[in-house]
Amino acid sequence: MKLLVFLTLFLFGLALEAQTSRAPTVAQAEEFMNKAEARLAELSIKVNQATWVHDNFITEDTEALAADANDENTAVTTELVEQAKRFEGLQLPPELARKFKLLKLSLTAPAPKDPALRRELTQIAASLESDYGKGKYCRKPDDCLDITSIENIMGASRDPNELKDLWTGWHKVGVPMRQRYARFVALSNQGAREIGFKDTGAMWRSNYDMPPEAFSADLERLWQQVRPLYLSLHAYVRTRPSALIWSGYGSRSGRFIFRCMPMSGAN
Repeated sequence: MKLLVFLTLFLFGLALEAQTSRAPTVAQAEEFMNKAEARLAELSIKVNQATWVHDNFITEDTEALAADANDENTAVTTELVEQAKRFEGLQLPPELARKFKLLKLSLTAPAPKDPALRRELTQIAASLESDYGKGKYCRKPDDCLDITSIENIMGASRDPNELKDLWTGWHKVGVPMRQRYARFVALSNQGAREIGFKDTGAMWRSNYDMPPEAFSADLERLWQQVRPLYLSLHAYVRTRPSALIWSGYGSRSGRFIFRCMPMSGAN
């Protein structure tokens, strides 16, 4: 019996020693992060090059190149986030701890770990960007406008009918994207959940050095501060159909002050 107890304690000690020796250290965490940053910096160049070519020369081939580059970047980032979990609970220097946090938040659209689903997400993203970039609104068969042309006209036009026509016309470009975008959101939310967030929105709201719930609460607090101003402005403008010039704004005692002046000759 004594021998059995001795062997049990001995084996337990060996197991504990092995577990302790395998426990991650700050030095290992720093080494991991240095390698991760170097790898992601290299991929960033590849992604930006592919995206630039795709944005400026939209074809099926450039769309495929952009999707491939983003798929690789998403796969590597997701794997690094998974590997970084071994350092959770380790007391890290503030700067290093922040790097680990930013690694987890680095993807704008996190993807599921499943390679097929991840690939689907990156392909949808590339196709949506293609459709947006080459989209046109045709006022007439020989008068088709892309987004840049529409922006230029809307920036200069003061004709409400023309502005409304351009606004509604351009938004028809997005109608065929709706189902793909809904699928894109579903896949991104799944990816966000797999790395520990409620959804992609919660992940985005975690970028502000506070929990996502705290960010939402702070945003609501700020909105309630400016809400009376917006309600007053809305009521004022509705009762003043004449054109107005916003002549500037200033602040006094923490309150914004807007000065509205009728245009010369307005009633």
